[in-house]
Amino acid sequence: METAPTDARATVEHGTLDGEPTWVLTHPDGARLVVAEVGATLLSWQVPGLDGELVELVDGYLSAQELTAQDGYRGAVLVPWSNRIRSGRYTFAGQTHELGGSGRDGALHGLLTASRWQRAQASVSDSDRMLRLVTSIGPADHPGYPFSIDVVATYSLGVGSEGEQRLGLELTAVNTGADAAPVALGWHPYLRLPGHETIDGLELTVPARSRVLTDDALIPLAGEQAYAGVAAPVRFAPLSGTVLDDAFTGLVPDDDGVVATVLRSGRTGESLTVEQEPFHAQVVHVFTGDTLERGPRASLAVEPCQLVTDAFNRADSTDALTLEPGEQRQLVSDIVYRRR
Repeated sequence: METAPTDARATVEHGTLDGEPTWVLTHPDGARLVVAEVGATLLSWQVPGLDGELVELVDGYLSAQELTAQDGYRGAVLVPWSNRIRSGRYTFAGQTHELGGSGRDGALHGLLTASRWQRAQASVSDSDRMLRLVTSIGPADHPGYPFSIDVVATYSLGVGSEGEQRLGLELTAVNTGADAAPVALGWHPYLRLPGHETIDGLELTVPARSRVLTDDALIPLAGEQAYAGVAAPVRFAPLSGTVLDDAFTGLVPDDDGVVATVLRSGRTGESLTVEQEPFHAQVVHVFTGDTLERGPRASLAVEPCQLVTDAFNRADSTDALTLEPGEQRQLVSDIVYRRR
């Protein structure tokens, strides 16, 4: 998969969101990325519009209060699992673990969305070309997850050969412990297109052959019952009247070998594409944001995920979930903005 091109003249500076520390990565063409120290959370991605003014392409938190509340997990990095674990309980390598959480959400979206991340020391080769943040998980931090994981989130900005704007995320987890650990990574960006107050008039295309069926708690059904065949690609044109909090799998790569989920405006021709490598990320989860406290249906969450919801409890996910000592796992994804 092509990662977002970067430029040595890009700059990284400190910023704040109501006093909460942030990092600001600015590309030479004017594109600007803002990431919170809390959770390595994507807050803003602005690029030059047709008139030269910056336009916002993601729907992140607007205040420190929102960042703390985590409504909708806007822009969250999801480690070591994405989506839900039923009742906050799972069994791995013969041991049952309690994560806490109850009700429909169980344990939701991993362990790092409220953690403080630090900026990694930049090497000479990549100094100021990208934003690399690091954190770790240890047995003392989360009793329900008695494993040791080092995590790196690397954000980058770039402009492609045809003028398309790119935001890249490379998420890496390394097992630094003595035992195998369950790890399934994900990312939770919310997309918005300039000039559209809601997603209702937009078109969505998901290159998938299977839709994941769930119960009332949004947990996939058991075994093969969870996977319903659909004609690829899946299209919602327009999204008006469609409510989604659904995962798709059986992903179909394009000619470049990447899975490209496209949100497009039929009126302007503008589009946002979430690209992911099918080898590293087998699932696209789509959420139309109907239950958000602020701006329901103002943006669309398109979430590249390595495995389905509740993978920690699924026999069909065990092999892909297991990360042996010393091994690493990566999620690589780009969001690409095309004006036409």
